[in-house]
Amino acid sequence: MPDSIKAIATELLIAHGYHGMNFRSIAEQLDITTTNIHYHFGNKQRLVDEVVQDYVADATARHRAIWLDEKITLADKLRRVVDYNYERYKRFNRGKHTGQPWSLIGRLRLESNVLSEVARASLASFTTSVHDAIRLAVEMAWQKGELRPDTPREDLAFLIINIVNSSSVFTQDAGSFERLELFFEAFVRVMLSAYAADPIAAGTTPAKLDAASGAADASAAMAGSGEPASEPAPARTSRTRRAKKA
Repeated sequence: MPDSIKAIATELLIAHGYHGMNFRSIAEQLDITTTNIHYHFGNKQRLVDEVVQDYVADATARHRAIWLDEKITLADKLRRVVDYNYERYKRFNRGKHTGQPWSLIGRLRLESNVLSEVARASLASFTTSVHDAIRLAVEMAWQKGELRPDTPREDLAFLIINIVNSSSVFTQDAGSFERLELFFEAFVRVMLSAYAADPIAAGTTPAKLDAASGAADASAAMAGSGEPASEPAPARTSRTRRAKKA
């Protein structure tokens, strides 16, 4: 029963915020009395504390599993975070063009003034833990040769953590999950490719190159090297053939 109570409380907190979650609504959905809820949690603040702690622990574990995965590139880790966010987003939104709240962390940060010290500390611990994981992910990518030696790794990690931290607010402001997807992809193309030692290996550009642009690049490289471009062989005519016979 306590887990069922916390599950409903989590959904109500995300959808309606701290003041929109109450024992009566939970009791009605579970077909129990409010006395049952008081028996397990005492008061609303204690219930919220436990819900926040559980949610933060799960979200932190999911993020760490993504960022500390040694088998995938930094670009793919960002894409997996988008997939994880969409998994949560679609529980509270239909399609990709609505902006209903979908993250408990993002929702309650806006109401931190009514939370206990315990709940506020839990929310803060998410930022700290995920920041540490992202810093390690950037360092890992650098050591594996995905990033150039001169990459400002602390700055890159700082940018990523702020993108991750603002994801839920971004979708609410934009009213669309697609905008968040485009934002992450733009970051991969612009920021990661700027410091990629090998853009293709790092997963920041398509593997196939356009044949025409490849030929143009080759010509430009030849011109830049100071070597003359080879001239086409003259066409053989009847006059040149007669001249050879003579």
